[in-house]
Amino acid sequence: VAVMGATGDGEARVAVRADALDSRLRLPACGGPLAAEAPATAKGGRVTVEVRCPATQAWRLFVPVRVTVTRTVVVAARSLARDAVLAPGDIQLAERDVSSLPYGFLPAADLALGRQLRRGLAPGDVLTPALVAEPVVVRRGQAVTLEARGQGLRVAMPGIARGEGAAGTRIPVENARSGRIVQGVVRDGGTVEIRLD
Repeated sequence: VAVMGATGDGEARVAVRADALDSRLRLPACGGPLAAEAPATAKGGRVTVEVRCPATQAWRLFVPVRVTVTRTVVVAARSLARDAVLAPGDIQLAERDVSSLPYGFLPAADLALGRQLRRGLAPGDVLTPALVAEPVVVRRGQAVTLEARGQGLRVAMPGIARGEGAAGTRIPVENARSGRIVQGVVRDGGTVEIRLD
């Protein structure tokens, strides 16, 4: 119970298996209920639980346990190439021991759909937060509309992207008329905005 509370995840199923104790160990029977305490940071894997007898014949014992934390995560439904933008048929939900996933996981499909893979995946591979990013919508060298906005003013001019980025990211853009390079925010696949205020 101490370990299950320490995992702190209501969506997970926790299984705890204690290692066998040394058969030579001789402890007096405890005159009251035992107390157990797990590390506050226990999230699965191998942990040590302190078991104490708080009664008059006080003793304490450290018991190694194996904690398995199983929950539903997002995995690749098929082989996926780097830079693929994830669609419903690309992913599925599966149960995994998340205590063995040091880089994290995505607990819901909507956290992956529409996002772009940073590297390829094999079927069944777990998607982690670092593996997905907002898709790149503007590519280097692409013709874009450079839109300057501020205080009721809106000026649009042709531009050329000198970097690439997802919606909401800043990239350098060359003003196709003046040749000047400015920093703007990608709004969509064809527009980069510069704020004048």
